[in-house]
Amino acid sequence: MEKLVRKMCLNPASMLGLNKGCFDEGRSADITIVDIDEEIVVDITKFASKSKNSPYDGYKLFGAVYYTIVNGKAVVREKLLI
Repeated sequence: MEKLVRKMCLNPASMLGLNKGCFDEGRSADITIVDIDEEIVVDITKFASKSKNSPYDGYKLFGAVYYTIVNGKAVVREKLLI
């Protein structure tokens, strides 16, 4: 998990010069709360994105997003696919 966070949060923020990617005072509160053990079935009709194409439609995967907080404000408060 630590390696995943580094590759998907810390490194991209650093490369783009963003003040994000870790829990330090003065940084944005951008947080996603995930249950990595929950099994879900990908359903493209439930995507929040306007793009509805995915090679994983109907696949069983693990991981469900429960909350997403951006700049300290909750923007997602329901279970979504990750």
